[in-house]
Amino acid sequence: MANDFGKTMDDILVNLKSFQKDFDSKISEYKETVPSKIDLDLIDSADTFYVKVNLPGVEKDEIDVEIVDKDLTITAFFGDKSEEACDGDCQFLIKGRTYGPARRTISLPNKVKMDDSKAEFSNGVLFLELPKVEVKKLKMDIK
Repeated sequence: MANDFGKTMDDILVNLKSFQKDFDSKISEYKETVPSKIDLDLIDSADTFYVKVNLPGVEKDEIDVEIVDKDLTITAFFGDKSEEACDGDCQFLIKGRTYGPARRTISLPNKVKMDDSKAEFSNGVLFLELPKVEVKKLKMDIK
């Protein structure tokens, strides 16, 4: 009887491992098609921050750039809603293109001059030019 119990437990463990492998594969597949973060470069020069953001397949009107204090937030929508549904009886055999909303927030080391900031979007790349606010240092004499 103890031997049968051990065999049953082994079967359960084998089934659980198989389920976990299938589940991990589906999660991995999902993660590859959902834009979880926005790739960007932040470049620091003497008086300006430059930000280059990869947004392939995104339309200009689907991009939002917001700066609050020193936090820069970029929000974008990848893909076309019409691509999500297919006409008739069909199914995706491979789904590897990203689709859906994505957002990225980074903290800048300094505040920026909002009125002098510039943004350009060309060929799937967003380029931001963010002039820094001059930080005034106070040197005090100690008496």
